This record gives sequence, structure tokens and C-alpha cells, in this order.
Amino acid sequence: MQSPGHIGLALLFAAPAWLVFHGLKTNFAFAGLAASMGMYPDVDLVLVKYLFIEHHGLTHGVFFLLASALVIGAVVTGAYLAVRDGTTPSSLRVYAFVAVALFVGMMAHLVGDVLTSPDIAPPVKPLWPVVKEPIVLDAAFVKSNLWNLGPLALGIAVQTGFGIREYLDR
Repeated sequence: MQSPGHIGLALLFAAPAWLVFHGLKTNFAFAGLAASMGMYPDVDLVLVKYLFIEHHGLTHGVFFLLASALVIGAVVTGAYLAVRDGTTPSSLRVYAFVAVALFVGMMAHLVGDVLTSPDIAPPVKPLWPVVKEPIVLDAAFVKSNLWNLGPLALGIAVQTGFGIREYLDR
């Protein structure tokens, strides 16, 4: 799956937040945070030049993504709290919100890579080091425009639809 598909899946994975949280700003913030991490696991494409890692290796594992969401979540939360006046919810609530949103976006990427065929890159081992076998569903071709633009269009439509519903319910 290429960039548009990963971002679209992140938006789709973030959609259930509309059933949990209330308010346009809150839900669009959740979706934005998730979408911002839609490509995060592919940081290995940059790191491979400097470290001894492979594409679809360490950065495509649930445990790495969870640790990343916790660390990046702390940084984002700190930055958010630093620029807010005193009217923000508790820092722990903000941190949990941010870390979960980031993790949702990262996991969407992982699911997208499991769904696409491993013909261009090695198969994904999302549960490494606990389970060392790759998980491949081979449901779509990586370079398919439909597979990449379809989830993006659907993710935008779903987020927009929920936003309109929330706006009209006010």
C-alpha cells in the first residue's frame, strides 16, 4: 500500500472515535493525529540508510509501534500543554488521547501492509519478536490506484460525514 492508502486507512481506523468523543475539534484532532502517523512505520525506509534494519522489519511490529506511540505521545502532549492556557483537561487524559490516536494511525499502516501483496517488499512480521512468522493476507496489489485512492476517498468521506452529523446535532 502506498501513501494515500495508508492515510485513508488511518482516517477509517479513527472513525470509531466519533462514537466515543463529542465535539468537532476533538474528533478532528483524533483523526488528524491518526492520519499523521499513517506513514510512520515506513520510517525504516530512511533508517535503512543509517542502521542495520530492513523494510517491514522492526518498525512494522506492534511492540515497536506501541512504544513509539507512548514516546511520541508524550512529546506531542508536552507541546500541546505548553501552548495551552490553564483551561485544558488533565495532562494524563490528554496524553492518553494523543497516544491512542497515534497508535491507531500506526496500526492502520500495519494492517494495510498485511493486506497488500508482498511482491514489492518483504512480508510483515507484526508480532515479532513473539511470533517470528510473517502475516500476509495478499488481498490487494500495492500499486493499485483503486486500492490506494479508494481508502483515502472513503476515509475523507467518513470523517466528513461524521463531522456533518456532529455539526447538525448541535
